[in-house]
Parts: sequence; structure tokens; C-alpha cells
Amino acid sequence: MKKTLRWICLALFFALCIGMLCFLQKFTKLNTSIQYLEWQTAYTVGTDGTETELDYTVSPEKGDRFRLETVVPASSEYGNLVFETAGLNMTVSIDGKEVWQSETAVPENAVGQTQAIIPLPQNTECRLTVTGTVTDTASLIFPPLPRFVPVDAQEIESYAYANYYGIPAGATAFISLMIAGLFLLSVTRKKADWSLIPLFLASVGLTMQWITKGMGHHFLSDGLVDFLNRQEIGILLLVLLVVYLVMNRQRKFWKYLGISAIASAAALGVAYTVSFFRKSYLFKYIGRLISDVTELADYSGLLYWVTVWMVAVCAVISAYAVMRSIIAQQMESKTLRLRNELIMNSYRAMESKVTDSAAIRHEMKHKIIALDALYQKGDIDALGQLIGDIKQQNDHLAQTQFTENFTVNTILQDAAYRAAQSDIRFEALVSVPPQLTVAESDLYELLMNMLDNALEAAAEADAGKRFVRFQIETKNGFLAVKCENSYAGKRRQDAYGNYVTTKNDAEIHGFGLKLMSAVAVRYHSILDIFTSENQTFTVQTALKLPKK
Repeated sequence: MKKTLRWICLALFFALCIGMLCFLQKFTKLNTSIQYLEWQTAYTVGTDGTETELDYTVSPEKGDRFRLETVVPASSEYGNLVFETAGLNMTVSIDGKEVWQSETAVPENAVGQTQAIIPLPQNTECRLTVTGTVTDTASLIFPPLPRFVPVDAQEIESYAYANYYGIPAGATAFISLMIAGLFLLSVTRKKADWSLIPLFLASVGLTMQWITKGMGHHFLSDGLVDFLNRQEIGILLLVLLVVYLVMNRQRKFWKYLGISAIASAAALGVAYTVSFFRKSYLFKYIGRLISDVTELADYSGLLYWVTVWMVAVCAVISAYAVMRSIIAQQMESKTLRLRNELIMNSYRAMESKVTDSAAIRHEMKHKIIALDALYQKGDIDALGQLIGDIKQQNDHLAQTQFTENFTVNTILQDAAYRAAQSDIRFEALVSVPPQLTVAESDLYELLMNMLDNALEAAAEADAGKRFVRFQIETKNGFLAVKCENSYAGKRRQDAYGNYVTTKNDAEIHGFGLKLMSAVAVRYHSILDIFTSENQTFTVQTALKLPKK
């Protein structure tokens, strides 16, 4: 179940990454496009008013008159009709209504073209008619080139261009800071991960290379921009990644890298297939990358994206490794705290036994004096009664020998003593050899936690209903352990159905179940926990005994 959940979470993470990339990509392309119009009819007009079809191969002369017509299709966007007017005296009509007129000529030594900008209605098809006279042929564009330009198209194009370079650069800059943070964290934990240095340099190089490629000439010197965009810099960044990989030769790292590569390739394949059928941006972009490599021998684009992928994946793997290390350290710390608590409990129990023994010895001294006095007096009845009391007290103090296995016997004797202190009926059925192949530390964690939880839960039950039944035996290569206890109230469970502690110090006590589960997993088993209708709580497992 946990492995399935892990894979589901991994798939969900990749899906979120793809979704975020698709969302951000929409802000890097211009969805509104300039629509160029073709003249459907074009005529030259003679002095007598006769019209002749325009011959595009003949250059116009000063004084020539013309009439041009076309249909402007309906558009869902607000926009303007734009065309150049230099050297022309024109009248523009839409659906027979005159909307614009000019007598514009290009001034002497003018650099640019003058333009006519005519607002057009939204979602309305109209007929465009242009009549006029050629006034100057020096900078003439004839026939005029009409086009529909959406409102704010230039501003939107600027934003898209900035986002195209800014978003990837921002992402790699964030990765750089994350890597730097991971390195500083490793330093504070006195386990400096020097392999993060080349990864950090590669990430910083990617950030500088991409942002300067798009708009670096506006902010940096041309020499620096040209240097950062040399193909050799891309190769150097790849070399830094190779150094990082060489410094991380652990098997787990390569396993995670392989999983990431397979998952990324699958995601890219699916996205490319969808883009291929839709003829969308990704399909065209990958086609351009392949064309640059095969036709122009330009590997810069391919190197950039391979390096970006490597840096991002390696950064995530490094972050995951650091988190696992921190969690492992916390687990170890909690384990030590739990062991210390259990040791202190055992010490207090032993201290209580020593105190009781001292009191009993003191009391026994007085009873021996009393026995001697009764003997001298000859009071046989009183003497017999006193001897019976002493015998009963001795039976109560005698410790039960549960097994010849020293560790198991010591744990059970301690549990039996604590059960007696709380008026809990304690039963133990033991069938284990003197020596077990289970590590003593694992046996200690499993049995002490199991019995500690059982005794504390049973102590909360009503008097007369308190019990703990414990059973441990070796059978068919397994160490079977079962513990039953009474309890009061209702046992709490988390969202996954796991039982959680009801004690005040949940951080320590709730950790006991996790420790027992970890021991069970180490010996190829599980910790089975359930309750019954008669207020009985049961914990059981079967550890596979390692071979000697």
C-alpha cells in the first residue's frame, strides 16, 4: 500500500510539473497575430475615368490614379487597419462610407514610412475601398500592404518575449538558491556535501546564459553577452554536471536518476504526441531543435535543455537525500530518547524492588525475634500462623522464571513486576531457545514497547478487568509474538487507519508503534493491530528468524 501511494504521489508530482509548465508556456507566446489582407480587385484609373486592371510588374509613376478593394473579415478582437501612406494621396472608405483621407508625402531625408491607422469594429465583416493618386515614388510601397493589427499587440508581444526568457531564468535561479541552501544546511549539520558546488555553478551558468541570450545586450556589455552565449560555455556547464555525477556514485542516486529519466521521457513522449496531432508549439519547437542540430550543427539549444533537465533533477534528488538524512537523524534521536525512557523505567522498577527488599529484611528481623519469643513461650498456634504469613510473603516476592533466554526473561520479569504494582493479571506463555538470531536491540525495542503499551492501557481499565496476556514462541523459522490487553474507552486511529497513542507525550509514546513496525519490516513481517468487541487490544507479528 505504501509503495503504491509513493508511486501515485510521484506521478501526481510529475503531472503538476507538466501542468505548471503548460500554464506558464501560454504567457510566452503571442496568441494574437497580425492578419495580412490581399487586394481582391486593383485598377488604374485613366484621365477619362476608365479603369484598367493593375499590372503589378509595372512600377507606378507620379500622378497615376488607382482604386483598390478587398473584404476585411470579422475578428473577435479589437484592432486597427494599418498600411503605409508615404508617396500617396488616398481616400479610404469602409462599406461605401469615407473614413480617412490624406495628402501625405514623405519629407526630404525621411527615414521611416508614414502610416495610416484606422480603427475597425469588432465581429463585423466590411468592404474596404481605397482610391488615390501617386504623389512621390521615392519611398513608395505600392500597392499599399493593408493588415489587421490587434490592439496592444506590440505590448503583448513584448511581455511574451520577456516571459520567454524570464520564466526559465527565474526557474534556474530558484534552483540555484535551493542548491546553495542545501549546501549550507549540510555545512551546519557538519556533513558538507561538496558535490553540490559544481551543481550550483552549472545552475548559475544556466541562469546567466539564458537571460543574456534574450535581452542581455540591453543591460550588459556586448563582450560579456557574446562570451556567455558561446557554445563552449554550454559544454562547460555539461562538464560541471559530469563532475557532480562522478561525485555521487551511490547506487540509490543512480536509481532515482534512472527513474526520473524514464518518467521524464514518458512525459515528454506523451506531450510531443499530443502536440504532433494538434500541430501546437512543442511539436514545432522540437522540430526546430532537431533542424538546428542536423542542418546547422548548432547544439546550443539541445545542450541547454539537457543541462536544465539534469540540473533540476539532480537538485531534486539532492534535496530528497538531505531530507531523508534529516529524518533518519530525527528517528535516531527519538529512538535514543525512547530507549533512555525505558531504561529509566527499568531503573525505577529495580530501585523500587531494592527499597521493598530493604523494608522486608528489616521486617523479617522483627519477625525472627517474634518467632523466637513464640517458640520460647510455647505458643504453637501463634507460631504456625506467623510462619504461614512469612511463607505467603515469600511466595509473593519470588520472581517467576519464564524462560532460559536471558533477554526475554528479564523483560518479562520486569513486566510481571509492574503488572503486580497496578493489580494487572499478567500471563505469559513462552517457548523460545536460550539463544535467538534476532538482534537483542531489535528484541528489546519490540518487546519492551509492546509490553509497555499493554501495561499502561490495561492500567486504565476497571479494577478486576485488568489483564495482559503475552505469548512468544519459535515455529517453522519464525518468532511469533502476540500480546493482548484490556483497555478502557476507544482507541484512536489516524486517516490511514493506523492506531495512534492516547498519551500526553505523543511524540515519544506514539513513536513506539513506529519502532515496532520498523522491527517487523526488518524481519520481513508486519505489525498486525486490531481490537475486539470485549475491549481487548491485540498486537502480533511473526519475525522471520535469520539463519546463523
